[in-house]
Amino acid sequence: MNAFRTIFSVLLAAALFAGCSMTPSMETPEAEANLPERYDAESDSPLLPASAADTSVAVPTEWWTRLGDPVLETLVDSALIGNLDLRSARARLDELQARFRIARAPLFPSANATGTVNQQTQPLNTGLGAVFGQQGGDQQGGGQTGGGGGSQTGGPPDRVSFTTYSASLGLSYEVDFWGRIRSQRKAALSQFFATAADLQNTRIAVISQTISAYAQYASLLQQEALTADAIALLEDRLAVTEDRYGRGIASSFELYSVRQQLEQARANQPPLRAERYDAQTRLAVLTGRPAGEEQALLAAPSRDRLALDPVPAGLPSDLIARRPDVMAASARLEAARQQIGVARAEMLPRLSLTAEGGLQSASLDDLLDIDQRFSSLIANLSAPLFQGGALWARVDVTKAQYRQQLAVYEKTLLTAFQEVKSALVADRQQQVAYERVQNQLDAASASFQTQQSRYQRGIGDYLALLDAEQNLLTVQQRAATARQQRIAARLTLYRALGGPWTQQDPLDEPGLFQ
Repeated sequence: MNAFRTIFSVLLAAALFAGCSMTPSMETPEAEANLPERYDAESDSPLLPASAADTSVAVPTEWWTRLGDPVLETLVDSALIGNLDLRSARARLDELQARFRIARAPLFPSANATGTVNQQTQPLNTGLGAVFGQQGGDQQGGGQTGGGGGSQTGGPPDRVSFTTYSASLGLSYEVDFWGRIRSQRKAALSQFFATAADLQNTRIAVISQTISAYAQYASLLQQEALTADAIALLEDRLAVTEDRYGRGIASSFELYSVRQQLEQARANQPPLRAERYDAQTRLAVLTGRPAGEEQALLAAPSRDRLALDPVPAGLPSDLIARRPDVMAASARLEAARQQIGVARAEMLPRLSLTAEGGLQSASLDDLLDIDQRFSSLIANLSAPLFQGGALWARVDVTKAQYRQQLAVYEKTLLTAFQEVKSALVADRQQQVAYERVQNQLDAASASFQTQQSRYQRGIGDYLALLDAEQNLLTVQQRAATARQQRIAARLTLYRALGGPWTQQDPLDEPGLFQ
C-alpha cells in the first residue's frame, strides 16, 4: 500500500508542476486591426443612403418566413432534414469531436489491467541453471575425473518446469512540462469549432440554394403562364391584322411585324420550360430526393408584392465576426498557432511515469493472497539529441502553416467586409428597381382597365385594347423577374451579414465520452 501511495503522490506532484507552454503569442492580424468599425455611407450617395447603413438590426431568424410563402417554408424544412451535404457536414463534425477526445486523452493517466498465466520448461544446463550448477560443482571440488556422460539414476533433474499466475494493474502518465499535450488538445478543439462553423456555413448555403432555386422556379412558372397569355393575345391580334390587311386597312409591314412578335413569343417558351424544369429538379437534389419526387412539395407560389424588412446593415465589423467562414478561419488560425507549441515541445525532454502493482503466485489458489503482492515504479526521462534536423524542420513547417492560415484569415475578413458593402448597395438598388417596376405595373394595369372600359362601352378600339393588354403582360413578366432579383439581393445581403439563420443550441466543448 505504501508503494501505491508513493505512486499517486508522484503523479499528483507531476501534474501540479506541469504548467509551461511553448505556444507563442501572436499579434492581432493586420487586416483585423485595420478593419473599419462601420460602413459609413454618404448622405447624398446615389448607391446607399446613410440611413440604410445606420440601423443595428441583426439578421432575423428564419427570415424567409417573412415572405409569406408556405411552399417555400416546407421546402427549406425538407432541405434541412434531407440534404446530403448537411449529412456529410454533420458526420464531419462527429469525426472532429472524436478526434478532439483522442487528442485530450493523454492528459489523463492510462490504466491497463493484465492477467497472465506463464508456463515454462527449460534445461538446467542453460541460463541461471547453468550458472548456479557450475558454482555448486566448483564448491564441491570440481576437477573430478571419470564418470559417464549422462545423469545417474536418483541424481538431480536435468530439466525444470514451473507455472506462474499473475494479475496486475498498470498506470502510465506523461508529465506535460512543456504543454505539448495541452497544445494538441487546444489545436484539436479549435479544429472542432472550425468544423462546427463549416456545418453552419453549409446549413446557410443549403437554405440559400433552396430559396434561390424556388424563387427562380416561381418566376419562370409565372413567366411561362404570361408567355402563354401573350401568345394567345398575339394570335388574336394576328387574326385582326390579317382581316384588316385583307380589307386594305393594314400594311404588309404591320402584318409581318405581328407575325414576327408571335413567333418570337412562341420561341421563348421552350427555354423557359427547360430553365423551370432545371430549377425544379435542383430543388429535388437539395431536399435529398430523386428528380421528379419534388413535385409533391410544389404548389402554386405566392405572387403577392414583397414586403421585406428594412436593410439590417448594423456594424459590419461586428456582424462579420458572426459569419461562419470568418469563425472557421479564425479557429483554424488558432489551431495552427497551437501546433507551433506542439512542435517546439517535441524538441524538449519528456518525463513519463509507469507504475504497476498486483499479485503473483505459482499456484492459482494463492493468487488472491495479499502476501503475494508485487509493485514497481519507473520514471523515464528521454530527450532527443539528433534526428537529422527533423525537429527543427517540424517547427518551420508549423510556422509556415500558421502564415498560410493567417493569409487565409485576413483574406476572409477583407472579402467579408467587401461583400457586406456590395450586398448593401445591391439590395438598395434592387429595392429601387423593384419599386419602379411596380409603378410601371400599376400604370400598365390602369391603362388596360381604361381601354377595357372604353371597349365595353363601345367607344374604344379593339386594337388599342390588345396593345394595352400586351403591354400589361410585358410589364408583368418584367415584374416577375424583378421579384426574383429582389429576393436574390436580399439573400446575398443576409449571407454577407452572417448569423445563424436558424435556432441553434450553443456549442460547448465535447464531453469526455460523448
